[in-house]
Amino acid sequence: MKDKKTPKPVSPEGRELTYLEAVEDLARIIDAMENDELNMDELSEKVKAATERLNYCQKALHAIEQNVNELMKANARCMAEFEQLSKQEAIITPPNE
Repeated sequence: MKDKKTPKPVSPEGRELTYLEAVEDLARIIDAMENDELNMDELSEKVKAATERLNYCQKALHAIEQNVNELMKANARCMAEFEQLSKQEAIITPPNE
């Protein structure tokens, strides 16, 4: 059973963020938190936004990892079939003299 697609985080203007934008925004939020640039009113909002972006990025990376693993398995199957066919052809085809 596949996970439901995680909605993309949105910018303050309401536009959906790309993965790269979400990572960059997360980095800015963390930087602001580490440098004590946020007042108490902003902190709760930024923690919520950071959590949203982090969850989205983690799920996106997990989905990419699954796709890569599926492609690698398919590639391995193709290579095994190719090797099997090559062996069969070598048996059938007489060597050139």
